[in-house]
Amino acid sequence: MAADDFNKFLSESFSEGVYFRELRLSQKEIDAVKTMYPTALIKRTSEGNDVQSKAWYEINLLPVEGQTENVEAIRNENTRLKRELEALKQFKN
Repeated sequence: MAADDFNKFLSESFSEGVYFRELRLSQKEIDAVKTMYPTALIKRTSEGNDVQSKAWYEINLLPVEGQTENVEAIRNENTRLKRELEALKQFKN
């Protein structure tokens, strides 16, 4: 597959809010994924076969691992907003 065709394939694979896919790719294609999406989490899920040297990979464009401080900040903000909403409900009554 030509580089432009592969880049189009990747863009279409992760369009419309899709951030996780399982794709069968060669090492060269994996290198292209890493270039196009440097923060993606890529996990090999099968062995390559001899015919095309391709293997299955899980590709996650929004991995949570390593971002626990962001998740904690979101949880804290949600808790704060819930308290504020409850206070507004009590004030209304």
